[in-house]
Amino acid sequence: MKEKLLPSKQYKELLKISPICTVDVLFFNKNFTKILLFKRNNEPLKGVYFSIGGRLLKNERFLDGAVRQAMREAKIKIIKNKLIWSGAQEELYPNSVFDKIPYHAVAIFYSYLVDENKFKPKMDNQHSEYKWFLVKDKKITPNIKKRIVMILKTYEKKF
Repeated sequence: MKEKLLPSKQYKELLKISPICTVDVLFFNKNFTKILLFKRNNEPLKGVYFSIGGRLLKNERFLDGAVRQAMREAKIKIIKNKLIWSGAQEELYPNSVFDKIPYHAVAIFYSYLVDENKFKPKMDNQHSEYKWFLVKDKKITPNIKKRIVMILKTYEKKF
């Protein structure tokens, strides 16, 4: 599916009236002890390490959105059938990329296992850097901590 970005004016209007459906990917090392997070350049959460992801496109399947976002934001080619469905989460932030417009999203998220020593993402303009964190690191933002808990429960059931 060819990505069709909403013009800024339409996206702003959408944020004013409706939650956004997003699809995110969280990268873990093979034994789920570390998570790879990306430092955000834009609001919400500017300067915070977070997962990659973004708005689901009209008529796009969740898995296809996850694959597209990983390629778009980090130049990571994902094998679709290796994505692990991990949950959904409501995200509410007082700000967004638009001044004085709060952010509300329903985030669908997947986990993906990688070799931390060989994995080298390339950033787009959404992120300035990436870093591996221990999954129990207290510096991880609360929404990512919640996702980690959900993912570890999924991991235990799947394997």
